[in-house]
Amino acid sequence: MDLSRREYLLIIILMTVGAFIVSFAAGKVFKKKKLFPPLFIFINSLLLHSFYIAYTDTWVRQHDVIGFGNKKGIGQAALIEYLMNEGHLPDFDPTTKWGFFQPLLHHIIAAAFLKLSLLRGMKLGRAAESLQILTLIYSLVFILYGFRIFTLMGLKDRALYLAEALLAFHPVLILLSGSINNDLLSHMLLVMAVYYALKWQRDDRLPDLLITALMIGLSMMSKLSGVLVAPAVAYLMGFRLFTEGKEVKKLIKRLGEYFLFALVVFPTGLFFPLRNLILFKVPLTFMPEVGEDLSGYSLLQRFLDIRTGTPYACMIKNGSPYDEFNIFLLLIKTGLTGEYDYSVFNPYITPFAWILFISGSLLFITVSLIFIFILRGKLIKEVPIRLFWSILILTGILFQMRLMISVPNFSSGDLRYIAWIILPAALLTGLYVDTGKRGVVRFIYLESGVFILSSAAVYYLLGLP
Repeated sequence: MDLSRREYLLIIILMTVGAFIVSFAAGKVFKKKKLFPPLFIFINSLLLHSFYIAYTDTWVRQHDVIGFGNKKGIGQAALIEYLMNEGHLPDFDPTTKWGFFQPLLHHIIAAAFLKLSLLRGMKLGRAAESLQILTLIYSLVFILYGFRIFTLMGLKDRALYLAEALLAFHPVLILLSGSINNDLLSHMLLVMAVYYALKWQRDDRLPDLLITALMIGLSMMSKLSGVLVAPAVAYLMGFRLFTEGKEVKKLIKRLGEYFLFALVVFPTGLFFPLRNLILFKVPLTFMPEVGEDLSGYSLLQRFLDIRTGTPYACMIKNGSPYDEFNIFLLLIKTGLTGEYDYSVFNPYITPFAWILFISGSLLFITVSLIFIFILRGKLIKEVPIRLFWSILILTGILFQMRLMISVPNFSSGDLRYIAWIILPAALLTGLYVDTGKRGVVRFIYLESGVFILSSAAVYYLLGLP
């Protein structure tokens, strides 16, 4: 953005004031006072995500993208260009070109969007930048469905607004909104699958079950880790099957519905990996090793050594004395500031980055303790719903832990692989403040408020001219 620092900050202030006026006016026009807080949160989140995208090019803070028009023809940007130019799926072993092994839903959408932009007369560079419109939409849909899940779970008033704000201003979602790889589409579709699965559990309508199947399949069609929602959904389906009694007609009807579910989810989710397995003998769970090697650190060190002198993830190539190796620090730091050191941009960011890191770490501990309450039967009384969330969270955690231990390198520890987990984390926080002890609740509001404000400060300052 070609602005002076004063102009940049003035625009942020004016837009925030504008968001307040629009949200307040909407509440008055529709005669709903409770419309103001969620709308104000959503508009400010939209502004922050949009600002981040405006000052972040498609080769900056990306993952496996490389860049458009690169001569080697590798990376996810090259995959998008290949699909646009050739008009068909790769007809060669996709593991022979970096970034081509990924499931293709996002890349197909991006290729079509890029083609339309070029047909409108845009130059390739500008058309490529416009792809961030897609990831912005993904992030907004993620937030909207998060809000729908929170209301479905019974959150109201301040607890609802807190959960929405934690989701809307979480840094990992800001970072992914500017990242044109396939992560965010997969997470968005997974969150949608969660919503429709909960809706099916409540209303027992076949369309909700089939939409759940479609969302799981499409999430896997974006990135195979979309399958992480499947165990929790399978539990809900199994619970309903085995608690309905032994009436043959009901059993046959239910099994018929589950057969339709399978007809939707399996072809959709497994088409591309099965194609690669059959045609090119690519393992279903193929993942290349990338990033700095951490195999020199013991498992004890990776769990217990939590020394840190910076709020950013340490990397030798960025001038740090070592590559971040502690599992928890790596997850927290990459979830807050990615794999980057923002101190090189301007001197104002780092103090806020420290506040973000400290408040984020405290929230990590708080949510972990709240999760224990969930497992003990507190907060969520309905057994199938409680176990659904418990299975979903544990599946994500165990997947990430296994990935970080079995593939001991820096990149495998990035929170972006399970970024959707910020949604259940925000939900748990909202559920607790609704019923928890007053002193603890006040502390949660304080640490959450500091976290949200410091996140906004870091990501507005990151774009400071």
